[in-house]
Amino acid sequence: MKSISIFFKKNIVLCLIATCLSIQGCSTNVIVAGEYPPALVQILPYNAGLVLNNVFTDYSFTREKDDKKITITLGESQTELLSQIFGDMFLKVSRFQAIPQAGKNDLDLLIVPHIEKLQLSMPDETSINIFEVWIKYKLEIFDHSGILITEWFVSSYGRTQTRFLKSQEAALNQATISALRDAGTQIITGFNEIPKIRDWINQKTEPSDVN
Repeated sequence: MKSISIFFKKNIVLCLIATCLSIQGCSTNVIVAGEYPPALVQILPYNAGLVLNNVFTDYSFTREKDDKKITITLGESQTELLSQIFGDMFLKVSRFQAIPQAGKNDLDLLIVPHIEKLQLSMPDETSINIFEVWIKYKLEIFDHSGILITEWFVSSYGRTQTRFLKSQEAALNQATISALRDAGTQIITGFNEIPKIRDWINQKTEPSDVN
């Protein structure tokens, strides 16, 4: 009887260990890390402020579906991306954690980015063997007086095929980096094309044209 009791206890322990390993196996954690090339763009002769609060710099996305939990932490990476992009685009960029008081600084523009939505698609959810990531940003852009010039929405997309990478974490990281780079490209190429931004630039250059 004693040997039978020990047998059952060992089986219970093994089952508990297997359960724990199974739970851990269903959890995927990705800390996004990548490199972003310098923006090859003509520098705008303005002093810009970039507001990156803790919600943005520490942003983490979590999805739980079919007993599978996926966490993608991209706050640091998107902070690096936007800091570099706007640093390359403007003559001078100052970074803030909160919106500074209007009229109390030498800023021409103030840019406040927000991440509105992140979505992902896994290979087992579609008929194609790829990981996909969609990111939607909203950029609020204010003038030196604190008046809102425009709200600009940027929707980006990234993907990677599973056969090129060894792990699910690596694939999700690569797809997210691809989506971040897509957002960066859209910001670089589209900033001057926003009608209200173009009007603002024209108003800024009018005095020098008159002279």
